[in-house]
Amino acid sequence: MLTSVNLGPLALPLPPLLLLISVLLGLLVAALVGRKYKVSVTDPLLTIFLGSFLLGRLAFVARFADSYDTVWQMLDIRDRGFDVAATLVGAVTILLWLLWHRRQQRQALLAGVLTVTMLFGAFSSVIYVGRQQAVLPELTLQQLNGDSVNLADLGRGQLTVVNLWASWCPPCRREMPVLQQAEQLYSEVRFVLLNQREHPQTVQQYLNQAGLTFNHLLLDRQGQFASQLGAHGLPVTLYFGADGQLLHSHMGELSAASLAHSLQQFGVSAE
Repeated sequence: MLTSVNLGPLALPLPPLLLLISVLLGLLVAALVGRKYKVSVTDPLLTIFLGSFLLGRLAFVARFADSYDTVWQMLDIRDRGFDVAATLVGAVTILLWLLWHRRQQRQALLAGVLTVTMLFGAFSSVIYVGRQQAVLPELTLQQLNGDSVNLADLGRGQLTVVNLWASWCPPCRREMPVLQQAEQLYSEVRFVLLNQREHPQTVQQYLNQAGLTFNHLLLDRQGQFASQLGAHGLPVTLYFGADGQLLHSHMGELSAASLAHSLQQFGVSAE
């Protein structure tokens, strides 16, 4: 199951990329229909998309305000924290207002919105099907003390969050305190910090310098996990159910709010 797409040295998260492609194609379709009716709907469509995303972000920040320490963190959308319901309500509200007040643009507006909706819906369905086929793999990995651990056995019977990271990765380093705190707040969740392709001494040195400790930190010296799950780029966080089934994935830096939001979807709240 792919979680990202590689473009040269860059690894881009798949869902936002597919959403962007859907929006661009929606704008193209709307422009072609608008040309037929001699109207332009680029600005109204951008108003729908940007306005709805802004509302979704504001609703998300309001919902998880306690998880943010600074205003900058609230503005930083790299954690992709959006309230889906608020985003959809915003999009529908703005669309209805535009359809009522811009009757000449109705056909082009509807063509653009329907194109985005159907394309992203189709893309999401493909991602969902791929996720259904992904499970926590049977891999034997090493702990820092040299002991071997079977990853599938470690995650069996409990919601398991696997975070792929490396000490050279700046967003990985920024999210490590979030994961350490989460390990203390969510006792019913097993957090596995899976280091990618680094020497044990390098990992231990970084943990000592950063003052970090984790209950389950494993070393994937060959990157076997990432290869099997198609998890390219770092950091990547994967959520597996008690049966080992992949439930959700997040590529990019986690915030305390985005982590809490993901866990709430599976009925888990902080203690």
